Amino acid sequence: MRAAGSTPGIPLMPRRVVEAYVRAEVASFPLVSMTAFESAMVQLNPNLDKGERQPNRTLGLWRECERTLSEHASGWSLDRLVLARDFFWFGDAPGRRRASTQRHVSMRLYLTNLARGFLKSRPGITWLEWRSDANAFDASSHYRWLTFALPEDLLLAAIPEEPPPVEVRLESPPLMQSLEDAGVAEIHQHIGASMDFPLLWASLLAELADPMLQETAAESPALPVKDGKLLLRWLLAAAIARCVLAEYMISRHTGCRFETFQEFMDERSGFRVWPGTHLYILARTLQALARGDSEQLPAFHALHGLYMALHPVGSTLPAQRPQTLREVWQLCDPIAVRLNLDDPNGGERWLMRHGMNYLGESEKEPLEDRTDVLFSRIFWQALRVRCIYYRTVVQRPMTAGLQWFVRFSDRLGWAREPLRDVRSEMSFRVAGRGRPLRALEARITPWDTSFDLARDLLSLTHSWRQVIGHSKDPSPGQREPEFGVIIHFVKERDPDKRWASGAPPAGQRQTFAEPHPREGIRMGGRYADYFAKQVVKARALVKLLRDVPLVLWLLRGLDVASVELGVPTWVLVPIYHHIHWEANVAATTPAAMHHGQHPPPLRLTAHVGEDFRHLMEGLRRIFECLQYLMVASGGRLGHATALGIEPRLWAESTGSVMMTAEDRLWDLVFEWRLYSSYRIPPDLRAEAPPGRPEQVENAIRELAANVFGGRHGYEPPVLAETHHVLHRLMCQPEAHVEEGTLDGFNHAVERLNDEEVRNLSQVRRLLRAYREDEQVFQRGQEPVDITLDDSELAALYAVQNALRRAVSMRQVVVEVNPSSNLLIGDMMDLRNHPILRLHPPEPQGSVPPVPIAVSSDDPIVFSTWLMHEYELIFEAALTAGYPERCVTEWLDKIRRTGLDGRFTVAWLPRASTLAEELECKLHEYLHSWIPSARRVRGDCQSARQ
Repeated sequence: MRAAGSTPGIPLMPRRVVEAYVRAEVASFPLVSMTAFESAMVQLNPNLDKGERQPNRTLGLWRECERTLSEHASGWSLDRLVLARDFFWFGDAPGRRRASTQRHVSMRLYLTNLARGFLKSRPGITWLEWRSDANAFDASSHYRWLTFALPEDLLLAAIPEEPPPVEVRLESPPLMQSLEDAGVAEIHQHIGASMDFPLLWASLLAELADPMLQETAAESPALPVKDGKLLLRWLLAAAIARCVLAEYMISRHTGCRFETFQEFMDERSGFRVWPGTHLYILARTLQALARGDSEQLPAFHALHGLYMALHPVGSTLPAQRPQTLREVWQLCDPIAVRLNLDDPNGGERWLMRHGMNYLGESEKEPLEDRTDVLFSRIFWQALRVRCIYYRTVVQRPMTAGLQWFVRFSDRLGWAREPLRDVRSEMSFRVAGRGRPLRALEARITPWDTSFDLARDLLSLTHSWRQVIGHSKDPSPGQREPEFGVIIHFVKERDPDKRWASGAPPAGQRQTFAEPHPREGIRMGGRYADYFAKQVVKARALVKLLRDVPLVLWLLRGLDVASVELGVPTWVLVPIYHHIHWEANVAATTPAAMHHGQHPPPLRLTAHVGEDFRHLMEGLRRIFECLQYLMVASGGRLGHATALGIEPRLWAESTGSVMMTAEDRLWDLVFEWRLYSSYRIPPDLRAEAPPGRPEQVENAIRELAANVFGGRHGYEPPVLAETHHVLHRLMCQPEAHVEEGTLDGFNHAVERLNDEEVRNLSQVRRLLRAYREDEQVFQRGQEPVDITLDDSELAALYAVQNALRRAVSMRQVVVEVNPSSNLLIGDMMDLRNHPILRLHPPEPQGSVPPVPIAVSSDDPIVFSTWLMHEYELIFEAALTAGYPERCVTEWLDKIRRTGLDGRFTVAWLPRASTLAEELECKLHEYLHSWIPSARRVRGDCQSARQ
């Protein structure tokens, strides 16, 4: 299979805006926009409200859609937008009744047409529908962008089949069967974002009933509504409306035949339990929701009290969280509790399906007056609130960069608490979508105390036992699924989280980078406060490893993640070295042994080369990670997209780059080091383009004088030594320190080894100025503009090729997450994904391929799962022009790389045995201070016997 006119391995020129994105936004606008919500739309008028009693609703919706997309739909004429609108809103397409003959299109009919335009009408498991003039990739791509715009389960509920489908099978069955048979490993998943949206929504419905819920829980910058407080009130209103709508539909099935929802409300006789004291609040809530009127919406405490009264078990869940996924589905959604449903997403699917069936029945009436308008308005408004919330936690296209990602990820925190005790089971089920995995690595953040960390690991182990219990007995030669935890340290910009709240001060001021913030005193220079915070977490981790070495069978690696540009690599190097050293010591103790074996050494990875202003900056951070952070072989790189981005295409689409003077200086110093082989191994040497070294040296001298002051001459070797020593400040032999020390950086500067550090006096002066001088800091934040000319482009190719060769020779695995890279990297089209340059399906050029493994990263934020990520790159390679057989073999090699590069280890002879032992050891550790600890230890010993 080869795309017409395409050449394998040549990336497509990126379009400014993806066609599928624009179509998806137009298609979903009546359900997901604030204009539709505030207008409380229940129908769409093809004549744009001409002759309507309440004009301006469809017209206003279209004008807002036009205004919104005019800012993004580059290259789209209004005629194209109108054509897309007519197709998706009014069903104006071949085979359908033309919009001009319709008086109006109900929201039910609109959604049904939308769903049938993408999905086949089949019960159970369905698959994509595509027109005869479209190929599979186009159909999959358009559907993919639609699921970034609104929840997939809403489309499934709209398919007119009984029973409706519950899953869309996007993957090629032969491909998925081969992956399942051979086994895949999920090696890059953040467990705090490992749920899908139905699970998060169920969790939210439980959390909204928590008596301790705070009015500010949903606060976040750049929300679609005014602020987080208003979003939380609308979520409560939608949750309340769901309960009332469900009771009405239940009453119709139990003999109480009210003609309309209004009659039901007037009689108030259909409720199993009616909170009489809340009638006034209920009436105001439904009225405000039916009108989309925030002025009429009751206050938070009134809404919260009403919803707690309506949720049968909501107030008890914080103290008795669900222990299995089945309990999540059974207890979190009040509709599921009411109807005793325990199937996945059962409560929401019941509400959507029965609501649309009811509306379909009422729309069959010949007179419009027979339509239950109040029910329709409240039903669609409740679904709109859910869609709006979906778009606050699933990363929106056109929001590239990790700082945007952090906003979407941070919004999960308050809503996911009811899922805490089912995280391992949830992560395993979501990653495989019902298919078994060979291994799962789950990333968690470290804790300030060993007690809290032990409690977290205990919860994860207990949840993993659910997976073990439901797994089939392995066939001969196979093993039970493996599980491991990766501790990932989080990079943060500032102590007050002003960047995260959307209020970043100018010039990096008041961040951890500033040596002496104006409003306080920072002892120890740049990043001293951040480093001190991480040291607390590192020591808590080390204490647990010393006290319970057996956890090294569970705790398998270290990572650093989040805002890549927020903290430089040198700050994390001592922490990595310290933990790795202590873990190796703990692994050799008798207490760490299981089944006659010691656990393997702790493994290392890092998120790097994903977010950058200049491509050279991303490459520099990859180099720093390889050279200084990876203290042992067998590590991995998270994302590392800078290794595979085509420099010329990047330069053409960027034009010029603005960045800080100090980061530009370090980029040039790094580049010079690769040309001159300054304190680097031979495999990292880069072939310098003609004339480039002299140009770089002159630029280094000029920038160094501007940043550090013009009193001294700064030659490239001195800056290169400073860059090297900065990353080795607390390491032997560069400093006279104990191995694995976490003393302050200032002490390390004074303890530099004059026999190992070249130009010691100059290097020490530069290090002090860089770390402690406020004026140097401020000058370093001044912006510089870099033109991406031929010399810059040649340098990018030379440096990128050198790093790719080194990564390939060292067999460092790059963790690729296609959907994450698509959105964070703003790649527009996966056919431009760096994977096709890093590891092409067919050999190309002189640079050897880089080992690649595929993972899902954050399933909820990127609306994905592991098997889908495999399918995405499979389709991307096919449509890039590679033969199908070649792509299939290539994908299998990537699968094997993921298995070979995993950090998890088998728990032999049976996983349940070690899981029980781990639980007992962690229980003993947590309860060691309790007088009854002796009894706990006795119980554990009995269980082992």
